[in-house]
Amino acid sequence: ISTRVHGIPLERVDATQWHALVPAVVAALEALRLADITDTVGFGGWDAQGQASEASWSSRLLTIGNDDPAARIHGWRQKLATVPTGEAAFVWGFDLLQQVVTDDVPRALLHCDLVNRNVLVKGPHMTGVFDWGCSVYGDHLYELAWFEFWAPWYPQLDIAYLRTALEQQWQAIGYTPTNQATRLAACYLHIGLDHLAYNANLGDWPTLLATAERMRTLVEQ
Repeated sequence: ISTRVHGIPLERVDATQWHALVPAVVAALEALRLADITDTVGFGGWDAQGQASEASWSSRLLTIGNDDPAARIHGWRQKLATVPTGEAAFVWGFDLLQQVVTDDVPRALLHCDLVNRNVLVKGPHMTGVFDWGCSVYGDHLYELAWFEFWAPWYPQLDIAYLRTALEQQWQAIGYTPTNQATRLAACYLHIGLDHLAYNANLGDWPTLLATAERMRTLVEQ
């Protein structure tokens, strides 16, 4: 239960409102990156005590290859195998993820779902952030990768403008993410693979194939 807030979902704003909203989005991403999680341990999803079970960022990302019997989408791998293009995309992406993933990343708090009606905005302000069920500890670049991955689904949101504003904020405070391109590639791959599994479970083959294409486009650019 939380305090009631008002606004519209972030992804429903028009291009003009988006540009006015970007400073607030940058501030929120920086608040996540700088959140004090020193009393917690681990990577990945965290429990009621704020602790996560994975020992490293790579182990967190590479669990995407497991069709966990305890997961709510268990059985996705068998369903994915019925669509050869989707199965091939998953194998390609997972093989590449194993090559590029690194544990040399800062550990930060992530929301990991800042669209899908989980953020309300009003004018140039974010009024609420909901549904932390996907939240993990990991590389803060994942949040930028999330916006960039789904950019074609929200063409009115100028995600390149968001990236520029975020990088300008980092420059202003003297912060430079190390190995940024490779870390982003790992994030793109994980987001793509995660949603190949998700859409296979749903049987949403058009979205699955569009996701596979987007994943390949981002990592091959």
